[in-house]
Amino acid sequence: MSVGKTTMDNFKIAQLTKELVTAEIKTAQDPCASAAEIVKKALKVALKNTPSIEPGTGKVITDACQGAMVALLLGEQNLAKGATAILRKIGEMATEMNLDPTETMMMALKGIADLQRFVQPEQLDDIRDQISLNFLGAGEAFHTLIQQPPSKITT
Repeated sequence: MSVGKTTMDNFKIAQLTKELVTAEIKTAQDPCASAAEIVKKALKVALKNTPSIEPGTGKVITDACQGAMVALLLGEQNLAKGATAILRKIGEMATEMNLDPTETMMMALKGIADLQRFVQPEQLDDIRDQISLNFLGAGEAFHTLIQQPPSKITT
């Protein structure tokens, strides 16, 4: 059983993850690791019983990552470190839930790339560089995403 369209339309996971991460990073020893763990836990609940990445489920992944990254930005945290921590947890989640890791990673990258609306190009370069160092080929995919207008990334 996959998550229905009506449920996806009503499910505000970007806002949920943003609020959870915002609350958690105030007291966390490692805010980026905490943010990543929140994303993983939220997605495991949201995607429970989801056998594959479908348009609606992919958007849930994108939105959860985007919400967490906005919270890290607002909390003045290291965005490059946060992005790589989130991508690691997304990889773990994909393995644990038997989801396509490449497709799952791409959806996460879209959510992270959506941050381009709020940050300076140098910050995006730092994020891309860290992603490139930690995930083979993902830095190039991220670079391609940030070359698109923000409205095209998450659609």
